[in-house]
Amino acid sequence: MFRSYLHPALLETMRPFRRYVPAVVLLGLLATALEGIGIGLVIPLLDVVMSGDASVQGWMPGILASVGEQVSPAQRGIFIGIAIFLMIILKNVVAYGNGLLQAWIYGKSGHRLRDLLSRRMVEMDASHCLTQPPSRLLNIISNESWRASDAVGTALSILVAGAASFIFLVFLFLLSPQLTIVVLVGLGVIQFVHDRMSSHFSRLGQEIASQNRSLAGRMLHHIGAWRLIRLFNREEFEIRRFSDASEKVRRVALNLLRRQIAIGPLTEIAHTALFMAVIYTGWLLGVSFGTIAAFLILLYRLQPQVRHIQTALASLRGWTGSLDEVQWLLAAKPAPVRPEATLPAPQLDRDIVFDRVSYSYQAEGRDTAALVDASFTIPAGTSVAVIGRSGSGKSTIANLICGVISPTEGRILVDGLGLDMVDRQSWLAKIAMASQELELFDGTVTDNILYGKPDASLEEVREAAVAADADGFIRNLPGGYDAAVGDRGLNLSAGQRQRIALARALLRQPRLLILDEATNAMDVLSEAAALRILKSRKGKGTTLVISHHLSSIRLCDSYIRINEGRIVAAGSTGTFDGTTLEDALLSRQAG
Repeated sequence: MFRSYLHPALLETMRPFRRYVPAVVLLGLLATALEGIGIGLVIPLLDVVMSGDASVQGWMPGILASVGEQVSPAQRGIFIGIAIFLMIILKNVVAYGNGLLQAWIYGKSGHRLRDLLSRRMVEMDASHCLTQPPSRLLNIISNESWRASDAVGTALSILVAGAASFIFLVFLFLLSPQLTIVVLVGLGVIQFVHDRMSSHFSRLGQEIASQNRSLAGRMLHHIGAWRLIRLFNREEFEIRRFSDASEKVRRVALNLLRRQIAIGPLTEIAHTALFMAVIYTGWLLGVSFGTIAAFLILLYRLQPQVRHIQTALASLRGWTGSLDEVQWLLAAKPAPVRPEATLPAPQLDRDIVFDRVSYSYQAEGRDTAALVDASFTIPAGTSVAVIGRSGSGKSTIANLICGVISPTEGRILVDGLGLDMVDRQSWLAKIAMASQELELFDGTVTDNILYGKPDASLEEVREAAVAADADGFIRNLPGGYDAAVGDRGLNLSAGQRQRIALARALLRQPRLLILDEATNAMDVLSEAAALRILKSRKGKGTTLVISHHLSSIRLCDSYIRINEGRIVAAGSTGTFDGTTLEDALLSRQAG
């Protein structure tokens, strides 16, 4: 029955802290034992001190009654009262220590989980990054990971409550085995009914997680498309869409909470019925007043523990959707690591060759081809333009060269050596990319440029900015190179962001420089500055330019034209003019 509550994500989150679980359980047992002894001392307090009659039934009541007999009648009440008080103080000291231990485990496990999720996001296979909506990843990190952390705290509280329940049941059994049997049967029936009532909570939790993903998507759209929303006067439309998504979350969450809340009163009624059944059975069996009083006090203390376990189990089932999302990201396939890829990267003195390379990825359950049987050569030390319509496969070529993704068919050769044999770190050290997708981060201008080469000097940073035609505007910023660029470079114009991104790439002095997409840094540079960059790299490094602009393409030595994932033309850019460029970008026919 309880196995259904042990979600893999919960077990993985708690895995490093399992060695602390026995301490949590033992402290819980100790705290409850102290409380049980304190409650048990009610027997001599009632049966000996008040009535003077030490004639009690059962093994444990006899022992507790004998405690009172060891003290003179005049001091017996004070002695037992102080003993009860001390037991309760000790119990709460132990409970406090156990609470601190649980809080430490909760905090550490939550921190570890977020670290794991962060690592999975950074190291996951590129196919996940290309096909999964960012809103899903955002929702997992910002929402579902916290619910998974709460599940850890809830699981620990179940262990403590379980330990307490066990001790209370032991004391109950020692007081009266017959009444304890009644209690066990009653609790078993209550738990069976509770399990049936909460069986559909997992499905409702999954619905909540799904709606939370949609809501996160709307949040992300508000943030990322704020300019679009305002330019097209769609504020009210977007507010309604967000409100609709939020309302769906509210409804499904309310549906779950309504059922979870209903369990509490129903189980309380059931426990009250059990309480009355114990009183009636005790009267039938003729149990002494002191024993039945202590038994009922212990039972009264047991019931909150049992009800807490039942409520916590219902919560765990309600978090199934959140735990499923966390488990999905934890199980995300990492980028493949080839044990044979240990060779140092070549110097790129010769060519980069695509030999019948194809790449496809899974999208909505089916294979989607991004590049098909591509064969071409990029001569070393030259500049090559890759042109084609949006979505034709240009960026796929760049990602394949960088090793971000691997061909599903064919091979990529660098200086005659298979790229799949080259150590990834060694290869990336020779590459730099400037792209509209490689955004700036919240920091200074210097921080963003240094990201490409953290050990570079400030003089090297300025030289890279000069080469990227960025030094002039940087010096005019408040603070110059120490000016804050804002989150995603919001304090700068689009052109300024592109120039800083280019400076970051040039700082690496790469053997292969890739300038990706239609609004890349080449498009915002003056023709003279762009020509200066390409000339400075002539014979020293290879440059791959992905652009729609004729001025950028004409600066390159040659071009590769791609259409719907297939290479359809290649040659010198010297013959390009506005008409031939338009044909290359708009034509859907191979040729």
